[in-house]
Amino acid sequence: MERVIEESKSGRRPQMWVTASGKGGVGKTFVSSSLAISLTKLGHSVIVVDLDPTGANVHTALGQNPADVNLRHWFEGNKSLQEIVTPTPLPRLSFIQGLWDLWSPANISSEQLKRLIPELKSLRADYVIVDLGPGAVETHLELFRAADERIVITSPEPTSIEKTYRFLEAHICWTLKDTARPDVFNALLGTLRDHRNRKMKKPFSFRQYLKENDGFSVDHFESLGEKPIRLIVNSSRSQANIDLGHSIRSVCCKYYDLSLDYLGAIDFDNAVWQSIKNREPVLISQPFTPLAGQFVSICKHLIAPSELRAVG
Repeated sequence: MERVIEESKSGRRPQMWVTASGKGGVGKTFVSSSLAISLTKLGHSVIVVDLDPTGANVHTALGQNPADVNLRHWFEGNKSLQEIVTPTPLPRLSFIQGLWDLWSPANISSEQLKRLIPELKSLRADYVIVDLGPGAVETHLELFRAADERIVITSPEPTSIEKTYRFLEAHICWTLKDTARPDVFNALLGTLRDHRNRKMKKPFSFRQYLKENDGFSVDHFESLGEKPIRLIVNSSRSQANIDLGHSIRSVCCKYYDLSLDYLGAIDFDNAVWQSIKNREPVLISQPFTPLAGQFVSICKHLIAPSELRAVG
């Protein structure tokens, strides 16, 4: 395929959306790729970056073969991120192939991370969607913090819900760590462990803890609410599943003092796995279903009204 890359038409740096999850298997890559396809339908150029070091499969979700260039070339210093962008047959949509051909997991060092984030934010597209691996490892937390839009994906399964809360806790702690003395931060972690083990007499609240203990910048914690984390519930099968997002939002507000914007639920649809088998994204093979409408609605909610320019 000729490497024709759609560039940003706005003249500004791309908006970086980062999708994360507490555990694997919740459909995060499906959501990431579907958000990307929906943005292209609204007239924007998009690059999806596969940063799951243990299970890179964005190319599969997009119905593509593994690319001949991938993140290995960036890790080894042979190419820039822009040089490993691979176009797809879909207008305005490209991707960066993840580490599918390294036979042992690759860890991003702190120095590599310092280079990676600016390069992600200088890619030539309107939007860059970074699909992280599951869990709250250091690299994921730092990329999540650096994003313009931070999107957490959960499924209605109890294990996924629990891991979603753990990821959000880790994000708050990671954000607070920079403005706390080491001894103060370690004391916070100890209190969280006591809370987890039900050793505390009253429910834990981050904001109350910060007010009662020296060594933290409360104003810094306030900044967590300036731009809310977004939440999507994937594989919804019932009204109870849809309502789950509102419940998670309420819990985060009450106990974490964390602003959370519930973007909505994505229906469970057997056509999704069938589309993977047929190597054609479901939003392309079935562009007028309620599922497709849900993703377009989410994208319209996230982008500025002035940037809505639907195309045929």
